[in-house]
Amino acid sequence: MPAPRINPARRASAEIAATDSYQSGDRVWVHRERKWQAGIISDVSSDKAVVICGSDSGVVEETMTAPHLMVRDDVYTYIDTVTYV
Repeated sequence: MPAPRINPARRASAEIAATDSYQSGDRVWVHRERKWQAGIISDVSSDKAVVICGSDSGVVEETMTAPHLMVRDDVYTYIDTVTYV
């Protein structure tokens, strides 16, 4: 499944999963730097999630809110094999 194409600001609230519905290790799409990227959940709270995702400079941790996250089924070896999650 390719990366989503929808703008997070245009997502219907009914299709946005609550941030705390994710668990550490869940594979997600993360909207950052104007595009959806493969990521993995590191930690969650009621309104934010810490995600690990790839960038041009390597692997980064970012704090994101629910509209910027979507469940990802695809396996992306470069991010899904991170061992410190």
